[in-house]
Amino acid sequence: MLANVTIAGVASSIPKKIVTNTELESLVETSDEWITKRTGIRTRHIAVEETAVGMATDSAAKALAMSGVPKESIGLIVACTITGEDLTPSMAGSVQKALDISTCTAFDVSAGCTGFIYALVTAASLMDTLDVETAIVVASEKMSNYTDWSDRSTCVLFGDGAGAVVLRRSDTPRVQFPILNAAPDTGDVIVLKKDARSTPFAPSDDTKKEYIRMKGADVFTYAVGVLEDTLKRLYALCGDKPFTKVIPHQANEKIIDYVMRTMSMSRDAFFLNIASYANTSSATIPIALCDAWEAGWLRRGDRVALAGFGSGLTSGGVVIDWDLPDKTK
Repeated sequence: MLANVTIAGVASSIPKKIVTNTELESLVETSDEWITKRTGIRTRHIAVEETAVGMATDSAAKALAMSGVPKESIGLIVACTITGEDLTPSMAGSVQKALDISTCTAFDVSAGCTGFIYALVTAASLMDTLDVETAIVVASEKMSNYTDWSDRSTCVLFGDGAGAVVLRRSDTPRVQFPILNAAPDTGDVIVLKKDARSTPFAPSDDTKKEYIRMKGADVFTYAVGVLEDTLKRLYALCGDKPFTKVIPHQANEKIIDYVMRTMSMSRDAFFLNIASYANTSSATIPIALCDAWEAGWLRRGDRVALAGFGSGLTSGGVVIDWDLPDKTK
């Protein structure tokens, strides 16, 4: 059961370097038209000096500043990533250290591109259990480190970035109707393996660097099915107050378009920013949440569904009653 919480702050951290589709033409056999037509992606941001932990810290610090909540009140940090620089400490622990938060609960979750929803639901669930008043949920990915830039089927899809929210207790529940699910990836549809390691007791000559691998057609079939199912389940859970807006995982515009058509939903009901950022894995939803609020698309009183899918194979969704004051330009 989720605690009564609201989103009190939201922010993103985006690398400075922008790589266009045209620039990728020098790396692989592709074109701007080919990429745009099949994915909806036009540019992506690539971290050069930035790190996954650094972007996580930056977005968390900005969300905290926006919320007006003192860092001393943070009792929980839940981070999600598949591309963190360290196996240990956790990304959440590194963010805690960077923000100089003396004591709190801090840990990571790993659920691929559904990671932010898993982390958000986990944090909202634990706030009652741990008697926490305020929490940070952050997603950060440096996908460029694990992208094979010689494989045109994957290198055109990914980008880097981070997003964070601050959760604070509220009188009424504003994060509701959690759905978390996983189905076994028996076909190795989305895989990112660790590089081989050698020990004196188990020597290995394998020096191959591992990159993310995907079976595009299988990903599409899985994604459209679980995205539609998640939205239908959320709609039913909302009862007589349905959500009117959707922020989906930004994996591929064709996936989102397909679900729009099958559910007979207006394109205006969906927020898309994949054209500018590409797929930033677990960070797509919080980045889109921040962009949607800053653009004035998401307004106080809106009921918005967040829905994602990813490796595992994971999927999930949650409904937010948006309570931040409208962004003034």
